[in-house]
Amino acid sequence: MPQKDFQIWLTDKIYLVVDYETMEGRIVGFVVRLMLIQNGSPYNVARYDTAHGTPHRDILSRSNNVLEKNWLTQMDFDSALTFAIDDFKKNYEDYITAWENH
Repeated sequence: MPQKDFQIWLTDKIYLVVDYETMEGRIVGFVVRLMLIQNGSPYNVARYDTAHGTPHRDILSRSNNVLEKNWLTQMDFDSALTFAIDDFKKNYEDYITAWENH
């Protein structure tokens, strides 16, 4: 199964890390992490992944605990991957504010 990964920089301190695996041209697993560089270190602010067999979003705290889990039960993996990237691109400021307040 081919595995691919890449980064999408949104600002000089905020970026996405996208990792996904395909089989026969279809996404079979992925993780999209919203990252923040603060004081020279990268922090995972939120992520979308398929770790439980269903796409979902985890909003994280500064201590990397899951504050909120939202399931995307109506989406296939291909659609959920695109949704995740688009959501973080459009709403990264809101996720970072929530992370900074927890």
